[in-house]
Amino acid sequence: MIEIKSNFPLKEHNTFGVSAFAKAYSTAASLEQLEELLGYYRDQNIFLLGGGSNMLILNDIERPVVHVLLKGKEILGRTEDKVFLKVMAGENWHELVLYCIENDLAGMENLALIPGNTGTAPIQNIGAYGVELKDVFHSCEIMEIATGKRKTLDREACNFGYRDSIFKNEALNKYVITAVIFQLQDLSVNPVYELKTNY
Repeated sequence: MIEIKSNFPLKEHNTFGVSAFAKAYSTAASLEQLEELLGYYRDQNIFLLGGGSNMLILNDIERPVVHVLLKGKEILGRTEDKVFLKVMAGENWHELVLYCIENDLAGMENLALIPGNTGTAPIQNIGAYGVELKDVFHSCEIMEIATGKRKTLDREACNFGYRDSIFKNEALNKYVITAVIFQLQDLSVNPVYELKTNY
């Protein structure tokens, strides 16, 4: 069941700490809630909120705000030296990098300290110190805003470029990224791993 709050303060939900309000605010903590909210706001121009880091709020938001808070991490499979890790969109990015380091999953360590949540990371193909998200990206799960249908896009379909992706171009405002699947090196079975650094 969804809950819609009126005149909700957004100061704690944007990294600049701007004191602004959402005319209508709802959270989506499950795929079912997200689908229900998209259906409820079917013909309206919703404002998707993630970690609140890549945005500057100047005024109160008159559009319905949907805060994507999907949580969870799951290992989908393994090969001889690789792990396929599924991470829900609402997981904090830096905390995810720390989780991977603590669990001997390599590939993301150069992407530490980048603000935001996992679901927004593919949108601009975040990167640092010679590593980009696309280097560890396998696929992502998305939900179509207009229909609520769920799909999966592989790396090629996301059309990654320098701080760019399909989500900033032809797919702009058409989908919600609900989860990202990463392909990481498993150091527990393959301890020899060369970090990609430009220090």
